[in-house]
Amino acid sequence: MYEDLVLTDQGWMKPGSCFRGPAILRGFRPFALTGMDVDPLWQALGIPEPGLDDLVDVLKEMSGAGVAPDAEDERVMLDALRRLRDMISSDDKPMPPGLQSKLRNLPLWTTAGWVKGKGRSVFAVADAGVERTLTGRLPLWKPGGNVQQFTPLFKRLRVTPLDVAGAQVTYETGDANAAEGALLNQPVDASLTEDFRRGVAALQDLLVRDEPETAEAFTGWTWLADLEVRQLPGLRIRIDPGVTHEPITLPVDAQIDRGRNTLFLDSHAALTTKSGAGAAIAAHFAEARSRVGHTWRDVWEERLVEAEAGTALTSAAQRDREERQRLAEELRRRAQLAPVAPTAPAPNVKTTPQRDNNTSPAVPTGPIGFIPPPRTGSAPVSGSPGPGNQSGPQHAPVARSLVDAVVFGVLPDKVTRTGLPPTPSSSPARTPGTGGPAPRRHSTPLPQPRPGGAPPRSKASPLGYEDHDKEELVIQALRRILREQGVELDDQRGASGVGADAYDSTGRYYEIKAHGRAVPSELSLTRSEFVRAWTERENYTLVIASHLEKGAGNPTLRLVNDPVHRFEVEPPTDVRLKGVRDLSVESTMYEWPGTK
Repeated sequence: MYEDLVLTDQGWMKPGSCFRGPAILRGFRPFALTGMDVDPLWQALGIPEPGLDDLVDVLKEMSGAGVAPDAEDERVMLDALRRLRDMISSDDKPMPPGLQSKLRNLPLWTTAGWVKGKGRSVFAVADAGVERTLTGRLPLWKPGGNVQQFTPLFKRLRVTPLDVAGAQVTYETGDANAAEGALLNQPVDASLTEDFRRGVAALQDLLVRDEPETAEAFTGWTWLADLEVRQLPGLRIRIDPGVTHEPITLPVDAQIDRGRNTLFLDSHAALTTKSGAGAAIAAHFAEARSRVGHTWRDVWEERLVEAEAGTALTSAAQRDREERQRLAEELRRRAQLAPVAPTAPAPNVKTTPQRDNNTSPAVPTGPIGFIPPPRTGSAPVSGSPGPGNQSGPQHAPVARSLVDAVVFGVLPDKVTRTGLPPTPSSSPARTPGTGGPAPRRHSTPLPQPRPGGAPPRSKASPLGYEDHDKEELVIQALRRILREQGVELDDQRGASGVGADAYDSTGRYYEIKAHGRAVPSELSLTRSEFVRAWTERENYTLVIASHLEKGAGNPTLRLVNDPVHRFEVEPPTDVRLKGVRDLSVESTMYEWPGTK
């Protein structure tokens, strides 16, 4: 009688007793021979790849002897942990409680040997110099490579990362007051500061050219280049491991103190070394810290800082961030400007107030409150004296103003649900526009929201306010509401073609229709707004704002999820939502006290 056998690195085995794929657990588990020609056969025979439980079991077995892992075991440990990290990061399913418990209590190899048990305390530090200094004082995890690559596993394995970048700068003295005084009184070294800033420019240039992902992932180039440099012999940092250990003070060659906007150096030479300023800079990068430190050293050894000023490359992502920051600052400045009182119009000139909808009529442009006279040679403005029109002087209507943004600084007094059928107490209805995003039904070719937001460009208007002013009030009110739920909102009005005005940290889209007074019976959607709403469905919220003018009534926000499937749709060139006054449609209304 014959039975199926597979040749493995440990001899002939049954298909169910071995694994396929790279032999990452070699010496602990048998693996079938690998190769493109035999892999389909192993799949057909049902030979599996190592799973999460297999990886955890091998790591646990490795600690059984209680001795330091040799070179081969260390390789297995490193490969197993990398595979564990990748599988956990890519798996969207909840982890079984039993496996979670195994990971929390998994023995870890540290500078203090194998640390086991439910109450174990293990720390991680990515800086090699700090690790050498702390060896013997704290159990530091040694997974076989730099611990930074295992950041996704920290929480699962109950590993506490030590924040070297945020460590407190101190001075080598027993007097705390004297240490603080030394920090405050240390003068700025102008020469070192200038050298450092040239070094930052060269570092950024080199990373953009050779390590573009690392350069784009770092968002602090501006503040980094603005640091001042001070020398502080005897420089030390204070690290607080938490309640289980006393704070530790240790010497370092360099440290960035963002609170003081300063790079502290223990010596002049520390500016150009990997262990000095290189390590201090790299500590503020989320990844690739070792490469950043080496690149900083290369900048000086290869004399890249001697390149002409102004030639450093910057990434497209950084330029986009700077543009968004510039626009946001411009909007803040405009919001702080006091409104200009409307002036009297030119004699015999009659103006037409702007309609209160999302389509701006053709109106003359100019400063707020200014109404220009008729153009020379043009037909008389309607209402002005002329042939067949001898009416007397007309008075310009007073420009209407919006409610003060302070109104939305607090949560609304009144929240109303509309159009909801009775729901069982065991499954309460989800509030439209809040909570996590619903599963998406379709993909969409529309552009993605810009990270960090994209406020719109401001335009001059002759009226008391314009559409973007109303929308700005709604953005503020919506931010206040969502912040209570731990959700952040990004303004996307300046991003073309997204199909939504805002995007929150849960992945939900918001389209704003803002009105100074009452809501019209129909609203229009652009093609991109309709496509986004149709594809996102419950993940798309229409925000209908009304009574935003002073004295018009109670400012109200009505949030409707999946509007194109809840309202009647009439598709002309733009898509119109009909019956938006119908309160039988499921929605949530936020209402603030009215103003006069």
